[in-house]
Amino acid sequence: MSSKYIESNTVELKRILDEDMKSEIVAFLNSYLGGTIYVGIDDNGLIADISLKEKDENKSRVINWIRDEAIYPNCSDYISFEYNEDGVLQINIEPGKDKPYYLKSKGLKPSGVYIRYGQNKSQATPEEIERMIREKDIVPFELYPSLNQELTFNILKLKFEERNLDYNTFNPITSGFIYNDKYTNVAFWFSDQYNIETKVAIYQGLERDIFRSKQQFSGSIIYQIDKTLDYFNTGNEIRVIIDGSPTRTEIPSYSEKAIREAILNCYCHRDYSRRSNIKMEFFDNRLEIISPGGFYGGLTLEEALKGEQSFRNEFVVKLLYKLGYIENYASGLNRIFSEYKKDKKQPEIYHSMNMFKITIFNRNYEALFVNTNQHLKDNRNKVNENNKYIDPINRAVNGAVNSAVNGAVKSLSKRDSIIYKVIKENPGFRYPQLERIIKILDPDINRNIFSKRIIQMKDVIEFKGSPKSGGYYIINIDKDEN
Repeated sequence: MSSKYIESNTVELKRILDEDMKSEIVAFLNSYLGGTIYVGIDDNGLIADISLKEKDENKSRVINWIRDEAIYPNCSDYISFEYNEDGVLQINIEPGKDKPYYLKSKGLKPSGVYIRYGQNKSQATPEEIERMIREKDIVPFELYPSLNQELTFNILKLKFEERNLDYNTFNPITSGFIYNDKYTNVAFWFSDQYNIETKVAIYQGLERDIFRSKQQFSGSIIYQIDKTLDYFNTGNEIRVIIDGSPTRTEIPSYSEKAIREAILNCYCHRDYSRRSNIKMEFFDNRLEIISPGGFYGGLTLEEALKGEQSFRNEFVVKLLYKLGYIENYASGLNRIFSEYKKDKKQPEIYHSMNMFKITIFNRNYEALFVNTNQHLKDNRNKVNENNKYIDPINRAVNGAVNSAVNGAVKSLSKRDSIIYKVIKENPGFRYPQLERIIKILDPDINRNIFSKRIIQMKDVIEFKGSPKSGGYYIINIDKDEN
């Protein structure tokens, strides 16, 4: 039997509340995201049988720790606790603003200062203690007062509702939205008024010469994230393989999990002080995702791939985690590369002080673009003296007409016959794939004409499947093939 209680970077499970628990609290206070400790959970994640007396003692002990300042500096504003619906003591710990926190009995030294790495706590090194002291004396850019103090948060409120979270429990001070009684930059970024855009585009070919589609999104970064993820789904073409098996095989051009991580990485770690745009650009053979600002705090690529962390936007990461956009705040790049470890071409990363770019290659490029286009170009070269398409296409269409295709096919124009033939040979192809192929065979066709012809041919072709993964097929294709 599985349990809903599972340890993670931000969750610690304990059977009993002992003195060691103080160091766990210190570690979460010194982290970037905080965490939750559940007391009364066995090692297997199941609820332990704890008496009412023990529950009362646990609660009193936590109160005494806070009241007597067993943990220093005072952390009462960042700790809350209650017994949840399962009768489990739930201790919620916000990341403290007066780091480093330490055990008062040990003092401000490695034996008294703990930090959270992954699912474990460890004693801080002198260098880590020094870093926390140094960062405490510097007001981060996130907490600078916003130039716009007339902010609304309608998108953020809707997202809380969508995630079944109570917006009334949202603390604007501990979340970095208010500092010195003013809205901060981080509040501006999550507000409806945020005006630095995300730009997305799909190009035809391998360069930025011809746009197939482009959009830009402004407003709360919550809105921009959602729209960018939606746009990715639009551009993530799926190759369908029909080999006679009961189910068809679908191969997306890009790993959805990897691209989601790459997109969220942009919003978590971009340099918001730069007024440059986040960009997502599709080419036939690759996807490029670009974010302003490189690694922060001296972090190297090698360290990032090993799970090391250095947060430029602590409050952004914290809120996106709370809203369920990110699961493991230190594993984004690892997840991307793990998705492609079996691929011939691995993702490529370029970074500098001013930008971070990740390039991820199209798994279907050879099949959808190179091979298909070359085959069709070869057919185009087979023209007669009147520059008409010769028999390979005509024979296929006419043969189908003469055998089992209904009367609607008999009246197809030459242009519609070409469309019919391409769909017949490539069942399940989506609109953009068909458009590129038809354009090779019929250079005079444009998008508007092609769209109208698709609609007019509803008697002989049909769309099957979901809008995301479906494609076009010949009506009664099974009968046609017999």
